[in-house]
Amino acid sequence: MSRSGWRCFMRNVFTRGLIWVLLASLPQAALPAADDLPREYRIKAAYLYNLSKFITWPDESTQDKSTPVTICVYGYNPFGQYLEKLQERTVKGRPIAIRYMNDHQAFNGCQILFISQYNTTMPRLVTVPPSSPPVLTVSDDEDFLSRGGLVALVTVNNNVQLDINLSRAKQAGFIISANLLEVARKIE
Repeated sequence: MSRSGWRCFMRNVFTRGLIWVLLASLPQAALPAADDLPREYRIKAAYLYNLSKFITWPDESTQDKSTPVTICVYGYNPFGQYLEKLQERTVKGRPIAIRYMNDHQAFNGCQILFISQYNTTMPRLVTVPPSSPPVLTVSDDEDFLSRGGLVALVTVNNNVQLDINLSRAKQAGFIISANLLEVARKIE
């Protein structure tokens, strides 16, 4: 190889190496690992299931055991198929149903309403009209509690943690288990 060919080869190697060093030094958020997002949403799906186990709805005692506990996902669905697997389970002797919703649908029949942080718009009502049974509103948006939500599933240091607006949940008539409160990162 000629001297100019060798220089060209070394410049290409150096340039490629520099690009790899720059990419490796970027923060984790800029370059999520291929497994991070699915793992995160598998955990968040498990949280939704456990919320239905450790929270009592005001009208729960009057619900027929054949009436499903309905988990609704508003707008963007970050769960992929993970949420569908919950339909194979029961909670408090009741089946689980999953519903996907958009802005033009009423939240009637939802026990849990998940609103992803990736939605470009928030639903018209995060809270449900007083005449409807209360809906447990959940999001993975860090500011969700300040906007009227009841539960936020936030990712801190690559761990999913739970924030609960207990006073607002009590006002809506929810009873939250002490076991669930014990694992919460923040309670308002």
